[in-house]
Amino acid sequence: MYDAIVVGGRCGGAATAMLLARQGHKVLIVDQAKLPSDVRLSTHLIWHAGVDLLHKWGLLDAVKATNCPLLTSFSLDLGELVLRGQPPGTTVGAAIGPRRLALDKVLLDAALTAGAELRQGVTFEDVLKDGDRVTGIRGRLQDGSAFTAHARIVVGADGTHSRVARAVGAESYNEFPKEAGSYNLYSYFRGVELDGVEFFSRPERMIYAWETNDGRSVIGVIQPGRASRPAREDMGAHFQSELATLAPGLAARVQAGQRDDEWLSGAIGAFCRQAAGPGWCLVGDAGVTMDPITAAGISNALRDAELAATLIHEGLQGPASLDDSLATYQARRDAVSVPLQQFAQEMAKLAPPTEDVIKLFMALAGNQEQIDNYYGVFGQTVTPMAFFDPTNMARIFAPA
Repeated sequence: MYDAIVVGGRCGGAATAMLLARQGHKVLIVDQAKLPSDVRLSTHLIWHAGVDLLHKWGLLDAVKATNCPLLTSFSLDLGELVLRGQPPGTTVGAAIGPRRLALDKVLLDAALTAGAELRQGVTFEDVLKDGDRVTGIRGRLQDGSAFTAHARIVVGADGTHSRVARAVGAESYNEFPKEAGSYNLYSYFRGVELDGVEFFSRPERMIYAWETNDGRSVIGVIQPGRASRPAREDMGAHFQSELATLAPGLAARVQAGQRDDEWLSGAIGAFCRQAAGPGWCLVGDAGVTMDPITAAGISNALRDAELAATLIHEGLQGPASLDDSLATYQARRDAVSVPLQQFAQEMAKLAPPTEDVIKLFMALAGNQEQIDNYYGVFGQTVTPMAFFDPTNMARIFAPA
């Protein structure tokens, strides 16, 4: 009998397991893969709120030691206007963009050091139940033999297509098909000089670039999910044409470097799922999957891990029951996640800017405090509601 079984040992699951194990709980992590392994479809960026959590947990130095630099410069090129700023209200004052192979290993090693157990090669099949309450899991090992384990709570951290969520019947809401979001085409490059995190916003396009591990950079072009997509054999030519037309300065720097990986592309639907029920809860993409245009996924997973682990610990320790403790999880998660999801979904339309949007960015020019607050929406140190509140909009437009 375990206190908690975490299905999925990547960033959200490993962080949840680590935090519970550090509080003295008996934790089992199960994963179908041999960990750590890379996650190919990831933009890697951890915004400031996520970096501050890594610092709080004592893991930021280990992530940096994977030869991944802190990112302290941020620019948004709007064509005739470039906004440079830094999210306010942070401890570390930086973002970071580790490859998932590096990040997940740091978190998993920390979980194992804290006392969590790991079973790899376990294919999750279903939850075990006593009435309506989840009491464990069953699955298969690589040799085909049956595997079962029991726990007071099962944490689903198994991603967007979560089998745990399906097994417990977690209801979905705020659903958006992938065609309503963005389509991402990117690869990795060496020898490209970058000035921190660079964004280039153009009508129906967003271009991004930042450094990951070992001197490599991830550089991509985002277009609306409804737009036509290049065939695989045309991805390179499409990418270079987009950069040359929309961001010629970056295109020249990319040409001076060298691509050292395959072209990657994808689009995903967005949704929220019921966060918890009798004997179970969800963290990370299993609970909330957002359009990747704001690169919020990893930061969200780390934040959910801390919230879920805090509530699970309270429920395991008493005096409240696990059900009572987790009763507030969905509302507290959604208070942060839903506005960010809606913000990302609106951005993912990549619609040509309206006159009001143009006026807003022109009003931001020269107003460093408010530029920083705008970056804070991405860095998750300023809520979308606070930035777009009419009172704050009036403060932005008054000097302009």
